[in-house]
This record gives sequence, structure tokens and C-alpha cells, in this order.
Amino acid sequence: MFNRNRLLAVCFTLVVLSVVAVSTLGGTSPKSVSAALQRLPTPVPNRISLEGKALSTTGRSIRSSKPSSNQTSLSPSNDEVAAPSHHPQHAKPIQDAPCPLVYPRLDADQIKAGKRPYIFGGPAENCKMCNEKDQQAMFCRKEASAKTCSMDLQEALLAGLLNEMHRSDVLTFTPCDLWKHVSGRTVWVSGDGTIEDMFDALQCFLYEFVQQPAEWRKPMKVNGMQSNRLGIINVECTAFIQDTKMCFIRCDVGQCQLNHVLPFLEVASRTNDLFVVNFGLQFDNNYIDRLSDFVGQLKLRQNKLPQVIWKDTVPTHYSNPLGDFMGGTAPFACAPLAGGSKNLWHSPEGHLETWDPALSSLLRGGTRNHASSQMLNAVSVPTISVYNYTVPLWQYHRDGQCTLYCFPSAPEIGVYGLFAALEKQAHVGQQSVISRHS
Repeated sequence: MFNRNRLLAVCFTLVVLSVVAVSTLGGTSPKSVSAALQRLPTPVPNRISLEGKALSTTGRSIRSSKPSSNQTSLSPSNDEVAAPSHHPQHAKPIQDAPCPLVYPRLDADQIKAGKRPYIFGGPAENCKMCNEKDQQAMFCRKEASAKTCSMDLQEALLAGLLNEMHRSDVLTFTPCDLWKHVSGRTVWVSGDGTIEDMFDALQCFLYEFVQQPAEWRKPMKVNGMQSNRLGIINVECTAFIQDTKMCFIRCDVGQCQLNHVLPFLEVASRTNDLFVVNFGLQFDNNYIDRLSDFVGQLKLRQNKLPQVIWKDTVPTHYSNPLGDFMGGTAPFACAPLAGGSKNLWHSPEGHLETWDPALSSLLRGGTRNHASSQMLNAVSVPTISVYNYTVPLWQYHRDGQCTLYCFPSAPEIGVYGLFAALEKQAHVGQQSVISRHS
């Protein structure tokens, strides 16, 4: 009996030591991350109560009542920005240096009186863009182009956002607000066409900070090692003042990110850079596996990559209840999700709500955002969450399809989402510093 007890004690000690060793070394492969994520607690499924009201852990609800009006509001997502990255040493504190340009903050009354919000192309004091006649300047001013929303749509969006001023700073935040987070860094942005649009909106928002003479989206010169990792993928960069760059890497699917973008950034970027990424719309039946592999690689390469920020997947508005692309050729007739605000609406708190259990996936941002939020939160990657903002924008698509949006609309809202994510992360980081020294 004594020997048996000793043997059990030794076995228990070995198990404890092995757990400590794994935790200390932090070695995690993509497959083991995938298995671990499968064991994570998942939100309790929506369930209809006796009163006909869904009980949910998501902060959104299914209700038996219909909305009091057919007006669709523009409201922020209920998804909170995640905690700081899993490598907090990469986080950059808010800079105290003054902004090199002057952007007086506008309020709602000024905007109602005719002042153009900066995110809609409004000019800075002593601006350059407002005097330029080239196509880039006209595009950034949201003047007539193939990608620009009609003035009627722009005014409608502006009016909708003004009605939600108590919830949103989209119209009042300034380029200086964002500049303090990106100055001195390279902002790498990678994904499909929707992410490319956000990149173009980001460049326009910071137009006045572009290094002169301006060279927009100039192909990056890469060395042999970088070229080997990129393969046929191209990198286009725009130089800004104060040693700042914005670079775009077109890479639509997860396998491309795994095979090319992450290996390239490992040798081409600095750890205090930013990497904004999404692959959500262009995917195959193995999307969950690719997403799991991607998260696993972030963990394995965490000390060699920039600070990663995930951009949520914007809704598409094809003519079916969930708005998904089901095949066919352009031009398409776009339609509101779920058939309109009689079936899907925003609560006063900004949550999506519905009376129909069949639409419950929309309350979690769709199946892709639901999966990505769980996996990326598990490794503390911040998320740009603007899905709820863009649900009502079914009339803002362009090019005869229901995926890409015109400017200004979803791309600019994504830029604000980037600012909100960086602002919250900086605040959390400052709180951590205070707690360590208190």
C-alpha cells in the first residue's frame, strides 16, 4: 500500500511538472490550438422563453414584439474590442507630441450647419487636398467617381449618423485622433476587396499627412528573402511623414495569409508595426480550419509579427434573408437583410434584434464573425467590430454587386473602427501600467 501511494504521488508530480513546462515554454502548434478552441465555452444558444423572448449570452435578443417604427438606425456593434494583444510589449502608448496639422473638432451643430466631417472628406485648416485637382484628391474629397456614393446617399448616411450622435463619434473624430496611434509605424493591411476599400479610405483620411511628392500605392521593393516568401503577391505602400507608411497586400483567403503574408511580415515588418487583416468573404468549406490554423500561427510567431488587429467581415446584401452570395452574375439587386426592419432592427442600446429564430446568426454578426470572434478572443487579438453599423447599408453597394460598398460608407466606418480599437487598447495598456506602479 505504501509503494502504491508513493507511485501515485510520483505520477501526480510528473503531470504537474509537464503542465508547468508547457505553460512556461508557450509552445503551441496550429492543430493543438484548433483542438483547444473546440473546448472553449461557447455562448448559450438563443432559446425562446414562455413569454416569447429569447434568452442569450450575446447581448442581443430575439423578441416576439415588432419594432415601433420602420426606421433603421445606424448603431455600433455590441462586440467589445478585445483586450491587448498577446504580446503587450508591442503596444504603443498614446503620443504626447502635438499633431502636425490642425483639425478643429466639429460638433453636431456645426455638421448640421454644413461643415463637412473629416471622415467624409472635410478639409483641414491650410489643407492641400482641397486645392488639388487630381483624381486621388477628388476621390478623397468624395467627389464624383465610379466608387463614390451619390450625394443623395451621402446626405442620407450623414443624417442617419447625426441621429445617432449620442452613440457614435464617427462624424466627429479627427485625423489627429488616429495619427497619434500610427505615427512612426508601418500599417500593413491585408485581405480581399472590402479590406482594400478600407485601406483606401484610411489613406484618404490621412491625406494631408502624405509625404511629398506623393506616390500613392507604390510597389514595395523587396529583397530576395522577402520575395521568396511573398511568391506572386504584391505589396503596395504609401509613404507618410514622420517615418510612417501604409502598405496593402491583396490576399483574399486564409491559405494565402498562411503561406505568404505571415512569412513575409516575419522578415519585413517591425514588432511595433500594425497588421490589419481579414479573410471572411472569400472562403472554402474549410474556413474554420483555415481560421484555426491562422490563429495558431499568430501564437507561434507572436514575437516576430506586428501587432495584429482583426477586421470583422462586413455584411453582404444579396436577395436572401441572410444576404449571402448564392451564385449568379452581375448586376444583382441588393436587398435589406432579413427582408428589412420589420424582421431585424436595432434596439435603443445598439444591439441587433429579431423576432425570428431563423435569423439568430445575424445577431452574432453572421457565422463567419461568430467563429472569428471566438477564436481570436482566445488569443487576445483586438477586433474592429463594425458589423452592426453596416447592416442597414444595403443601398450603398457599387459595381452592380452587393459586396463592395461605395465611398463614404462601410470603408470609412472601418477606419473609425480601427481608431476605436487602438484607442481602447491604449487605454487598457495605460491602466495596466498604472496598476503595476500603484
